[in-house]
This record gives sequence, C-alpha cells and structure tokens, in this order.
Amino acid sequence: MKNIAALLIALCLLIALPALADQRADMLINAAVSELGYTATKGGYSKFGEWAGKAYGEWCSEFVSWCVNLADESYGVSMLGNDYPMQASCESGAAWFKERGRYVTVNGGLSGEEEQFYLADGVSVSERPYIPQSGDLIYIEWYKYNRLDHVGIVEYVTQEADGTYIVHTIEGNNKILGPEPTVVARYTYRLDDPSIRGYGILQEGLVGTELQMGSAGEAVVAFQKNLKELGYYDGDCAGKFGKATVTATEKYQKAKGLERTGVADRDTLAAITADIAAIREAAEQKAKERAEREAAAKTEAAKEAIAANWFGEFDPYDEEAAWARLMQEITVLDVDQKEKIYLSDGPNGKRKTNDEHRGFFYGESVGVKVLEQQDGWSKIQAYNDYDEIEEGWVRPGRLKTVEPNRTWGMIIDKRTQRLYLYKEGRLLTELLVSTGTTKGENEDFCETASGDFLLVSATGGFWSGNLWCDQAIRFNGGDLLHMVPAVYYGDVVGFTPDDTGDYRVCESALGSRASHGCVRVQREKNEDGYNHQWIWSNLRSEKNIKLIVWDDDGRRLPETGNDVPMYYNPDGGEMYHTDAYCPSVRDRYLPLTELSYGRLTRYPFTELTPCGKCSAPERPEVVASWNEIIDRAYAELGIEP
Repeated sequence: MKNIAALLIALCLLIALPALADQRADMLINAAVSELGYTATKGGYSKFGEWAGKAYGEWCSEFVSWCVNLADESYGVSMLGNDYPMQASCESGAAWFKERGRYVTVNGGLSGEEEQFYLADGVSVSERPYIPQSGDLIYIEWYKYNRLDHVGIVEYVTQEADGTYIVHTIEGNNKILGPEPTVVARYTYRLDDPSIRGYGILQEGLVGTELQMGSAGEAVVAFQKNLKELGYYDGDCAGKFGKATVTATEKYQKAKGLERTGVADRDTLAAITADIAAIREAAEQKAKERAEREAAAKTEAAKEAIAANWFGEFDPYDEEAAWARLMQEITVLDVDQKEKIYLSDGPNGKRKTNDEHRGFFYGESVGVKVLEQQDGWSKIQAYNDYDEIEEGWVRPGRLKTVEPNRTWGMIIDKRTQRLYLYKEGRLLTELLVSTGTTKGENEDFCETASGDFLLVSATGGFWSGNLWCDQAIRFNGGDLLHMVPAVYYGDVVGFTPDDTGDYRVCESALGSRASHGCVRVQREKNEDGYNHQWIWSNLRSEKNIKLIVWDDDGRRLPETGNDVPMYYNPDGGEMYHTDAYCPSVRDRYLPLTELSYGRLTRYPFTELTPCGKCSAPERPEVVASWNEIIDRAYAELGIEP
C-alpha cells in the first residue's frame, strides 16, 4: 500500500501543497487521534456537543471543530476560523468552504451544484476525481434528501493492488457504520463511494466553477468578494450573478488582458486567485516586517533599561509587591520643584551637556538613584525629559531622602495606559490614562518620562493651545497629572472655560499614548465611582504621595492564546477589541464581530490596531518580534531574565 502523497507526485494530478498545510493537517489529525474511543452516553450526551452548546445533539460537526480547537491550543496556532470553520452543521461547514473556494464536489455533488474543474489545467473534477489530502474534511450524504448528513476528518489515503483508492477517516457520531452509542472511531471508504459528496480542503486555488449570468450560491459569493477586494465590484456579495457582477467581471478581464465575456471562466478564476494570493501574502509579509523593524529600532532602549534595572515586569494586582515598591524611600534633589539641577560629567563641576531637554533633573519631585560618591559629590541616575536613562554628578548637599506617604500610592503603567491607585497596601481602583505620545515630530520630547516621582503641588487648570487641562498636580517639572483635556474652538481660548468644551477627542484616545508629556486621567467615573475629580478632591493636599511611571522598555509583552476571542467592526473598523460592546465604538456598530486573536496575522486583518480603551493585546507579530528583541538583549548582556 502506497502513501497517497507519493502517488500524487508521480501522477502530477494536483498542485503541491505548501509545507504549512501539511503541518496543519498533522496537528488536526493528532488531535483527532487523541479522542479515538470516546463514546457518547446512551442518552446521546457528548462532551463535543456540550462544548458547542448542545450537549445532547448530533455531534459529528462539533467533534471536528473540537479537534481543530484542541490543535490550536496544543500547538499555539489559529486554524479555527481560518483553515476550518466553527461549524454547527454539515451544511454550514460546507458553505464556509464554498465561500472561500475550498470545497471540491465529487460524485456529482448535491443537486444544483455546478461542475467543477481544476484551475491549473481546466480538467473537470468528474474526469479526474479529486484524491483527498490528509486534513481534508469529508462530507457525506446518507439519506438522499439533497443535504449533507455527516462529516469526518481525512487521516490519509492508500491505494490497493488493483488501483482502488481507500480514504481513511476519523469520525464521531457515525450512525451508519458505527455502533450504538456512537463513538469516535476510524472508518474507510472507497474513493468512488456514492455517499461522498465533497471535501473541505486546505489548499486554496485548486478548483473553480464557471459562473455566469444567473448563477447563484456560495461560489458566486466567493467570486464577488474577490472582485470587491480587487476593486472591481462595489455591490452586495449576495451570491447572485447579475448584471453588476457581469460588468465587474468584464472590467477585470479587460484589465488583465483576458477576453471580455463577463463569464467567470477558468482563465478569469485562475487570474483572480493568483491576484488575491499575492495581495494576502504581501499584506502579511508587510505586517511582519513592520513589527520586526519597529522592534529593532527599540533594541538599544531595551538593553539600556534592562542593564539599569530600574523596572522589570509589573503585575498591578500583586498588591504586596506593588506596595513594597511604593513604600521604598525616595531620593530627590533638595531644590525647588521647578528648578533644574544640571549634571556634571565628573566630580568637578563641569557641565555634561547643554541640550535643552537633557543633562538635568528637576528638584523635589524626581526620584534618583545614587550610584557612587567621590569627594563629597554624588553620581546619580534617573530618566530625563526624553525618557532616556541619564547619569551624572551633583555637588555635595544637593540630595535628600524622603519617606513616601504611608496611606496612598499610584503606579502608571505605560504599557497598559492605566493608573493604579493603592491605599494602605490594597489596589483601590484603576483609571484610563494617556501618557506622552511616541509618534510625530516631537515624539522624543513628548514621551512621558519614566521613573519614581513625588506629587508635589496642585497647580490647577492651564491652557495648552486650545486644550483646557483642569485639576493638574505636578510630578516632574512641567509634567502634570490632570483631567483629560477639553478642546475649545475660536475666541474662547485663553479665557476661563464654561461647559462648552469638547471632551470627545481626547477621551477617545484614553488608553493610548496621546499627550504632550503630561498624564491625562479619565473624567468619567469608572465602575468603582472613581475619576480624576476624585483624585483632585481627595489627594491634592496629601504630602509626598509616590507616583511610579512604569516604563515598558525592557519588558516582555504578554502572550495571548491564538483562540482568544477578539472583536472588530467589519464596516470599516480600524481596531480590534476585547469587548464586543467596547464603549469606544458607536452603538450602531455593536455588537462587534468576533475573530480569534491568531487570525490577526491573516489578511485582511493585518492592518487592525489594538484598542487601548478595552486593553486589547498587541498584535501577534508585534509580540513575537518584541519578545525576541528582549530575549536577545538579556543574552547579550549576560543577565538572567
């Protein structure tokens, strides 16, 4: 008995599958093998049905989806929803494959399904029957009601001495061949078994069906979606091949130098398949390269942060660790809070730099590390206004040690864009913030400096251009903790504001970097009843409250499971969310559409960005690229993570 892969190569019947498809098939089959022998109860209960929401229902489809999900969890991939459908029935599963041009009809298919042909050479599938691949889904009709009744997983195919092909499957709930109660078991079929109606396949661009005026069904839906993606069709993808689709087809054929027939024939389908594949490959490669490029640009900052050991990983819900850090004594410069102490390059009084935003630290509020002392001079280190770790020498008597407030403490995490408020060792609440932006012309100057600080004075409201920033509390020279700004338009700028300010612009950015260096805090009360107004009313007169601005350089990004649900707006949405009802999205688009986290690496989701308001995780390729940089930095520094 020969392995079918060798036979296919020898006979050159099909286009070779990419290695990834083989790996995906192996993952699915391994998951299915692990379930062999599972038996439903006499009452019809199965764990697969319960997992899918109907514990006592038919469960052949649910078994297949269970196995795909199990493979995703076991191997860290994202096949469910990408390579295989989350199917609740055989009909819906087959329709999913048909809409993606990945369903091969055999034995005539069901009534109403048009003749298929191989796009590579135009040969009809009926003339050269499709030989299934490992990992294909096999769809079966038992009862001759022009519907699909059963589905299984193709494990492999063999060939007998007389040339007959045998399809080996793993299935659940086979009521024709299996025992009662039904089980997960292996079965075999001759390739020409009349009950086989089709296969859902991993390979794209293998087969097509000629479509023309009057055609209808999932194949038309797939064709219309492809035309729309290429910019030739702007109608609804409703599955009816009408005049608008004919016109769009002719436009595409003209652009590609094909005969303008308005019919989706072999040459047209083959050209569209190739164009779509090229677009997807380019988009996915672009996303990967962008993530790698952005991560590489931050390599030195990551190494510097790791070497300086100012921060590290931070879990805001580890109250004991957070409070211990907040209660550590803080060393500050013993001068006025707005005075700049310029550093020397040695214990000699010579200035280190004359740069406007480098070479100094502000007095009274900025926590510094004392690295060494010489001749009464102190070498200190902290983050400067460019959020760079800087060090230099200061004269004797310039430093003082302060014991922080023993009741209150705050930590702002630049990664999550959240302010965590602690009281007497307990996390009281968390609020959305916007720290300084890291994009644009002044990105270096605008980024909020990291480090340890003391809240030193309640300065009140101030204007920043046409932004009114109210209830400000100073923590680093010109950096303040204040309410999210209101935008004012026209002549009102510079005057005491009334209630006509527009908060929508700045509030929509909360949860992401957007300020000029200050920290904007949410105005609306959270579920606990807290907001910046509460901080202003209750804490502005407290002394020496410690504020830690936790840097994100040198920290690994958290990894998210590929099957974790995310949500997006398919009607032009630019973000993905963790909440189907994210408050940052207008009500008319709610609830949002679900997609798995792993699908973000696949086109057309490659340009979606994470929503800060509902704390969506970074994109998969961003996480992978950044964590690789962090691991490399630790290795180069010879430091254990």
